[in-house]
This record gives sequence, structure tokens and C-alpha cells, in this order.
Amino acid sequence: MFLVFGGRVLCYNFIMRIVAVEIPRDLLEIERVARVAFSATTDSSLSEWFSFPYMEKMISESRGLCLKAVGEDGNVAGIMYAQQESPINGKEGEEKWVVIIAGVDPKYAGQGVGSLLLKVLEAQARSKGAKKMFVFTNKNDDKVISFYHKNGYEDAGSVKDYQYGSENSAVFLLKYLT
Repeated sequence: MFLVFGGRVLCYNFIMRIVAVEIPRDLLEIERVARVAFSATTDSSLSEWFSFPYMEKMISESRGLCLKAVGEDGNVAGIMYAQQESPINGKEGEEKWVVIIAGVDPKYAGQGVGSLLLKVLEAQARSKGAKKMFVFTNKNDDKVISFYHKNGYEDAGSVKDYQYGSENSAVFLLKYLT
């Protein structure tokens, strides 16, 4: 495997480091990248479905992981956040993690940043006891679905009108981490 957490990795035509986000220091930059990455999303706004304060809470309780990809120039190229599904579900909730948000600054799109973040995130979640990782997105978002398929995720079903917006059904994708 070509990844080392916190190490430098050649990512297509530039050097990238994947590091854990430091809360609260990195929060403004994480929000910036998320907003830029989701600015073209037409089905809902970021504030309708994502809470940065809740992300902070989950990270502080060691039930969430947020990573950033940082270029040699110090700029954040992408971010990815996942958390345990729900401790109320007992062992299954602790072993099942969900990618909540993944975003790459458009100027770095298509250069492997997202795949690199996902591989490191999966390894870190596995070290916290995760056995499977899932993600959900709009059923019509072929670009996101293709990204996760490319990274080993399988279709796991859909839920009608699951997300904000009319006729905005979600598709779920799953990967076993063992």
C-alpha cells in the first residue's frame, strides 16, 4: 500500500499529506473547502444536511474522524469526515461507520485526492473498530456513486425521498473493511 498516515504521498502531479483535522483550529478551512466543494450541488444546501458543531462533538468523543489533504503549498485540497453510525445500536452501531461528508476543492478534482482521503479514513476507522463503512447520496448523483464504486463500495439499496428536496431518493453504498 502506498499510504502512510501523516506521510507524504505523490498524488498524480503533486505531493499531498493526509492529516487529522485539529478542532477548533482547522474548522474555518474545513468549512471553506466543504462549501466550495458543494457549491454546485443543486438538490440542497450544505446547511440543510450537515452540522459542523455536531462534527466537532463526535470528534471530541472519539466517535468521528475528519481528515484533510494538504498540498506542499499548505493549501487544503480536500476533506473527509466519517462517524460511528449510532451507539444506541450497540456493537453494530460501533462497528458501522458512515462517511458523512467528502469534499475536494474543484481545482484539485480528478487528481486522486478523494480516493487518497478515503483510503486513509477507512484505515483509521478500522483502527477504531469499524468493520464496515457506508455512504449515501442522491440516487441521481452518478459522479459520486461512480467514485465510491471505483473505491470498492457496493450498492446496498435505496430509500425513497430520504433527503431534502422533492423526489430526492438516496442510494446507499457499503464496503466491508475486514
